[in-house]
Amino acid sequence: MDSEKSGTKGDMRTVLNRKKMRWNALLLALPGILFCSDILLACHKGGPMGFADNDPGAFSMDVSSSPTFIAASTVGAAGCKNWDYARQQQLHFIQDQWSFISEDASRGSGEHLTALTQIMGCNKSDQVDFGIMVHHHYSFLFYKTDSNINFLLKLEDLLSQNQSMSCKV
Repeated sequence: MDSEKSGTKGDMRTVLNRKKMRWNALLLALPGILFCSDILLACHKGGPMGFADNDPGAFSMDVSSSPTFIAASTVGAAGCKNWDYARQQQLHFIQDQWSFISEDASRGSGEHLTALTQIMGCNKSDQVDFGIMVHHHYSFLFYKTDSNINFLLKLEDLLSQNQSMSCKV
């Protein structure tokens, strides 16, 4: 009887050790799985700094104006097809700097508005006109604009109507 109990205890320990090893393996594998899933999904959700679209404007942006650009990595969307790098960076910048952009736009000038001008693909010569345009249309752009994509769509609409500026819309 005692030998049966000790055999049962030994079997239970073996089973528990196996379960423990499985959980440990899962916990060790989890960071790798999560990392790979971010890379695999990067094309669909705008991964970090993936120059997949070969956007030439991506290399001429002033990266010092946003910590997002500095901290990003090129792994995120490498090899993705039809990924609009510029659009993702515009949305990301607007989201991160929303209150500063709004403040600068109310004045018609400022470093965040200058950065937005560059991110929108405008020439340096258009910075003043861009600031005036955004200031003039402040209520249209910012009043009841609750999502960054709505702001970006409104801004692109204004830029497309203003042919005198050389922004890439």
